[in-house]
Amino acid sequence: MINELEEMSRKRKIKRRRRRLLSLLGFVLLLIYIPAIWKWVFSVNHEISVIRTATIEMKTPIEGILVRKELLLKSPGTGVLFPVIQNGERVGKGNEIASYIQSSMREVVESYRQSEIDILKRVVAGYDNSVGADRDSWESAIEKQIARLTEISNAGDLSNAEDIRLSIDRVLEARARSYLESKLATDSFKNEKAELERLRSNVEKSVISVYSPESGVVLYKCDGFEEVYSYENRYSITTEDIEKVLSENNSLEKTFTPAEINALENKPFGKLISNGEAWITFSVPEKIAKDITVLYEKAKLENREMSFDVEIEGIQERIPVTIERIGEKSEGVQLITARMSKMIEKTMDYRGVKGNLVINSVTGMKVPLRSLFNLNTVDDTADIAIVEMDKAKFVRVKIVARQDSNAIIENIDTTDTENCVNIFDVFLVNPKNVVEGQVIER
Repeated sequence: MINELEEMSRKRKIKRRRRRLLSLLGFVLLLIYIPAIWKWVFSVNHEISVIRTATIEMKTPIEGILVRKELLLKSPGTGVLFPVIQNGERVGKGNEIASYIQSSMREVVESYRQSEIDILKRVVAGYDNSVGADRDSWESAIEKQIARLTEISNAGDLSNAEDIRLSIDRVLEARARSYLESKLATDSFKNEKAELERLRSNVEKSVISVYSPESGVVLYKCDGFEEVYSYENRYSITTEDIEKVLSENNSLEKTFTPAEINALENKPFGKLISNGEAWITFSVPEKIAKDITVLYEKAKLENREMSFDVEIEGIQERIPVTIERIGEKSEGVQLITARMSKMIEKTMDYRGVKGNLVINSVTGMKVPLRSLFNLNTVDDTADIAIVEMDKAKFVRVKIVARQDSNAIIENIDTTDTENCVNIFDVFLVNPKNVVEGQVIER
């Protein structure tokens, strides 16, 4: 019994000594690692970067209505119209735009037309055996269209293939008619020429030509707003008008030349668009409009125009516009009317548009906005922490432009080389809680 008690006492002493040893070892380790843990938990991770040259574009989103000089083309009767001019093609005043036939005469005219094509094919077959300068010129015209077809095929975009095919058909037909009316064909195709004249006379009795009242670009689409938003009342457009057009007419689909158009008497089947000038009335945030107004009024005092670029959804190119009028403020936005004189054909399919107004672009030293501190909103200056010899150095700079989370900066006094920033200088991206002269660990 006594031996058992002594054994238990001995084991308790061993355990007590072991616990004391482990506690002492833990305390020693804690003393060693506490500074490292403290630094890891409470120290700031300084992110650094290098100043580089970049360009910032200042843009603002816009919504607007395109206004053009448009003249509706109306059908002479109820029937079928066959376009002669391709969609998007310019036509001169008095030139034929389309051929009209009554619905009841359609089959007769198509029969005449097919006979005419058969005759021209016989002429072309005979013409292929001829030589001369005229033949070379026609072949050159055909080769030009084939080259266009090859180009769009290689690009993988065949949207214009039908237009090219029609162009080739017109060249071939014109070639056959030219040869048929030449002196060389007087004897060879005497019968064909007489038959062609007879067919032409019969067709002309059934077909009515629709001529262009003015010169312009043809578009075989009407949206119903041609007479609502005319260029005469472009200054009367409201934000409600813009919202209405965008909700009712916001299709970005391109219009192609239809093979035929079912038309109603005195109803529009297309329109003529003057490509000399067009307008866009758009809304911008009131704050941006205030800056634009200052620039616009300054330009007026200097007797010059104020121009910007507009980006429109669905159109790859930027369109230059000239500010024509700045309207009244309404519900946090302001309406601006601008004139366009270029790339009007690219906007023909659009009425209501969304996009961006490119106010200006600035090239200079680009840094994140969060790297600037002690901002002064009056003169647009701020401090930036430059790292020199592993120490933080504060330099006062001027903010030239802002875009999203970035800014373009420049030196306030370029002659003070000691307090200037330069390209490739290292700076702190997050200078929070940093004091000047502090050692920066990279």
